Amino acid sequence: MNMENKSIWSKYLKETNFNNKEVEFDVLIIGGGISGILTAYYLRNSNLKIGILERNKLLNGITSKMTAKVTILQDILTKIEDNKLDTYLKSQIDGLKLLKSNIQEEKIECDFKDNISYLFTTKTSNIKKIKKLKPHLDKFIKTEFSNFNLDNLDIKCSLKTNNSYEINPIKYLNQIIKLLNNTTIYENTNVVKVIKENNIFIAKTNKGLEYKSKKIVFATNYPYFLKPLLFPVKVRLEKSYIGYGNTNLKINKNINAINIDKDKYSIRFYKDKLIYLTASRLIASKVNDTRSFDKVINSNYLTNIDNLWSNMDIITNDYLPIVGELFKNMYILTGYNTWGLLSSHISSSIIASLITKNKKYLKYKELFKPRRKLTFKKFINSSLNIYESMNGYIKGIITKNKIIFYSKKEAMYVDNNGKYYIVKRKCPHLKCNLIFNSVEHTWDCPCHGSRFDLEGNLLSGPSKEDIKMQKNVK
Repeated sequence: MNMENKSIWSKYLKETNFNNKEVEFDVLIIGGGISGILTAYYLRNSNLKIGILERNKLLNGITSKMTAKVTILQDILTKIEDNKLDTYLKSQIDGLKLLKSNIQEEKIECDFKDNISYLFTTKTSNIKKIKKLKPHLDKFIKTEFSNFNLDNLDIKCSLKTNNSYEINPIKYLNQIIKLLNNTTIYENTNVVKVIKENNIFIAKTNKGLEYKSKKIVFATNYPYFLKPLLFPVKVRLEKSYIGYGNTNLKINKNINAINIDKDKYSIRFYKDKLIYLTASRLIASKVNDTRSFDKVINSNYLTNIDNLWSNMDIITNDYLPIVGELFKNMYILTGYNTWGLLSSHISSSIIASLITKNKKYLKYKELFKPRRKLTFKKFINSSLNIYESMNGYIKGIITKNKIIFYSKKEAMYVDNNGKYYIVKRKCPHLKCNLIFNSVEHTWDCPCHGSRFDLEGNLLSGPSKEDIKMQKNVK
């Protein structure tokens, strides 16, 4: 089998062709990934007229690239403030309950089954952090210290729980989409501007179309519309590299595991093959995708690779999601810190509760509110975010990475067949110089994570525009 430079979940995506004519709604959701779909699902019985605008195809973005672990043992737990940790853990338990309830009530077939989860460290200095978590976790799930082993790793301490699961996220969401009977879906609809007139939101697209709504929900990975909230300061972007294939690991395949250390090792299995994630990094810290992919390709864990891909996650300064009402009738859900499967369930439920004035999940409203107070630690992280963006900008200038730049405004790549691809060199978002990703064959922004295909078509934001040249060179 030839290796594919796309996610294992991509083959489960359904061919869709949503092309509707309705333009006025009670609730308009921008983003057709897991958060947008689940928000519509939890509003399905509200008698509200719902619309979803998706820039590309449903579920084709970050949602189709996740490893999709279903576990409470998350690496970010050691980074969340002690006085907020228990509430965050409870939110993840509720997210898990929602996921299981959806599967059972809707009779969804998505390869959902019991799993064992491990959280570990390879650093002696981090043993205390693992041990400190246990009493917090034991309030909600049963955990125990274990002698977990992973080939070639000297594991110093690990926690284990049986309260964990395996899932195919795209199979699951395909069935959820079928249940959205009061939702009108638009694909290939790129919103470039949102304004408010006479208490009505108007979403304008790059094709000149307008969609009107009484309420609006931003369910995009990077909320590129929200300049007043200064998202480049409040969040960072982390890129991870993932492989799927056969393995020689002599361990139980009914497990998932992740460590809390800087050098990341994350594993789970699907259909007896290994999903291995490593080389996680802030996108502005290093710009050599080939070297990062090589860490997956040359690892001792995968004997052959069927699928190889990368994923981008929003990391907030306090490692808590950003969920809630921004302004009157304007809502947001994002910032899942690499743990989107459970967080998206509880976050979409919060948004649905706010819209319908149902108090059931509003106990997390304060914890996740978008306009949280700035602590000293978050202030330091904000300063680092600015530095990292500037660092990415500079590295974009000096990095060639197999691209021939023939002017200040254009970039060129020549494939193995001699075909030329010429695009605008600058990212339309904040004018950072783009870098060529030679594994996935995309033009990537090292500052804020926008991605474009070889011909310059926008794949993911925060950019709202393509980088196509007016003339193609054959």
